[in-house]
Amino acid sequence: MGVEVRDDMKSRFQAELSRIESYASENNMVYKLIGDALIVVTDIAYWKITYLPEWQSFALHHGNSIPSDVNPETYIDADYHFQRDMRNGTNIFGLLVYIMRHDEYRLSLIEKVEEMPRRTKKQKAEYKAMKQIEMNYNHAIILQMQSATKLILSA
Repeated sequence: MGVEVRDDMKSRFQAELSRIESYASENNMVYKLIGDALIVVTDIAYWKITYLPEWQSFALHHGNSIPSDVNPETYIDADYHFQRDMRNGTNIFGLLVYIMRHDEYRLSLIEKVEEMPRRTKKQKAEYKAMKQIEMNYNHAIILQMQSATKLILSA
């Protein structure tokens, strides 16, 4: 009789834990394995990674708003959408790299909001929408700092 090898989220997470810890620390990501989901919080987004054992791959879900709290437990039941442009990954580390690149791109759009053209009605609407995202992001950063301070003080 051989040893049964588990193929679930927890065992996959534990197999990659040292790489996950290192990458998350270097990139200011907060994460927590909650049940069968890995919740990842960055400055600009929150994400849920789930494992699909029948396909031996991971599915990535993107949060529908900018996080206002750094505690991953806040986002376990939050609203998500499937991240269509990211095919199911074969490892968590690859998904973390994708998350960072995605967030860097989104942040670069926010930082360039004043460079957006505003001549046509459509351009003005796009500028206004991006200004709202910028305002939401700046507000969320303040809330994240307050949340992080509370976590540090309670530890």
